Amino acid sequence: MKFSRGDVLLVDGVEYVVLGSVTYRNTADGNCWDEYRMQKTEGASEVWLSIDDVFSEYSVTHVVGERCPSLRGYHIVDHGHEVVIAASGSVDVVPGDQADFNEYEDDTEEKIISEELWSDGAEYSTGHYVDAEDIFFSRHDKAALEKAEAGIRRRALIITALALMVFFLPLLGFLFDVLSGLFYSPQTISHYLSRQSKTAAPRYSYVTSVTGEAKQKADVYSAGSAYSIDFIAEDIITAIEGETEYVQKDDEAGEGEEGSVAILTKKEYCLVYPSEDNNEVLVQVSKRKFAYTTDESPYRSNRHARRYYRRFYYSTGYSSDSSSYRKYSSPYSSFDDTSISYSDSNSLNTYSGTVRQDSINARRSDG
Repeated sequence: MKFSRGDVLLVDGVEYVVLGSVTYRNTADGNCWDEYRMQKTEGASEVWLSIDDVFSEYSVTHVVGERCPSLRGYHIVDHGHEVVIAASGSVDVVPGDQADFNEYEDDTEEKIISEELWSDGAEYSTGHYVDAEDIFFSRHDKAALEKAEAGIRRRALIITALALMVFFLPLLGFLFDVLSGLFYSPQTISHYLSRQSKTAAPRYSYVTSVTGEAKQKADVYSAGSAYSIDFIAEDIITAIEGETEYVQKDDEAGEGEEGSVAILTKKEYCLVYPSEDNNEVLVQVSKRKFAYTTDESPYRSNRHARRYYRRFYYSTGYSSDSSSYRKYSSPYSSFDDTSISYSDSNSLNTYSGTVRQDSINARRSDG
């Protein structure tokens, strides 16, 4: 039996189109046999049809990869050395290619395992014997051949794309780290407080807004009396993933008062402070432009909180903001109080740095 590329065969009741063929010669006895690469006309499943008219042996197998399947229950029935003497159509060998081969069959003498040892590695196939009368020529069908080969090309493109993705994945990971550092922006303090105040169990409740100059405003939230100022400050730092520029607690508060905590980020200025009657913790947050242009004390703040609010901003944010907002006048241009002594090693700044690094590591892990 001889077939050509584009022939449609009926094998074991299944219709296949021939994609290509290979003729082998056994170097031990000189006998030759043909193998046809075929694909189902309905679907993408591929098989090889082996036709050995000399020994009247016919089989259908499919490639399972480079690892040997279990040989339990199988015994070797043939082995030798094969040489490709002819090849046509869509096959991956050329005349002159050669390999060692081993053929195994199970105890029923129906199922087979084929092993081919090529110069670039092993290839294993599994399948079964068929009878000659179960192989029928149906027709020559160019359309079926073109459809099958188009499918092969599509799958090859997908495999190539996946291989490129695997190759470039480390580079993409590096670029992700770089770009995430440049463009990643965590939520702002204002967004966090607003969103959290609207949850089923809010930690913060909106109190009021303070109107400032240059169409700016500051929002004020109450954190109640159940939490300390340090706890609220750390909660906010965690929510913004440690993205602070400066953060520090007032260590000059009066006796019996808990010192305020000032937090300056790239865009916002926030003060966590005790209310003037010392009955609750308040949080005032605004854009830095509000602090730069407005000479307003934090809402219901005591004397120490008011002073620390101004001193901290003047010491950490005013100089850079005077360049960003130079077309606006600022009350800090005539500021006459003392600056604060800022320490990078203060406990809240250390905490902020730890949260920021943990956030970076988490993004790398997720990416």
